[in-house]
Amino acid sequence: MYRSKKSVAALTSFGAISAALVLTAPAAPAAVSAVGVAPGLSFGSSTSFGTNCTYIATATAAPGDVVGFFDATGTFDPGGWLTVPSSGTVTAKWTPRLPGNHTVFAVHNSGAFVSTAATVGNGVNLGPVCLVLP
Repeated sequence: MYRSKKSVAALTSFGAISAALVLTAPAAPAAVSAVGVAPGLSFGSSTSFGTNCTYIATATAAPGDVVGFFDATGTFDPGGWLTVPSSGTVTAKWTPRLPGNHTVFAVHNSGAFVSTAATVGNGVNLGPVCLVLP
């Protein structure tokens, strides 16, 4: 098969430009890869979480990323944005304020997020343990 020098040069130039664009393309935005809430020492009804009791929320992301936790009817301590340490996980204490279905979000400062669902019952905070009533 015969190709002219012009078509070979054009293909070579196209390939070089394509490679340069790939190498200089902006990196994909970082994201949170996982979120979870540990039930702690809760007992009582069929749910593991109770109102006014505190649980540990954990998010996984790249070290140095900035992540925040959110639940529309719960609080987090510390609140606001947290820098992910070298371990790749960041934690906050979550206290649900109302019974019902909750969605706990871990939000990356780029806007990417992951979530997990938790059903919350009426809790009686007994210090280190939580009595969850039906």
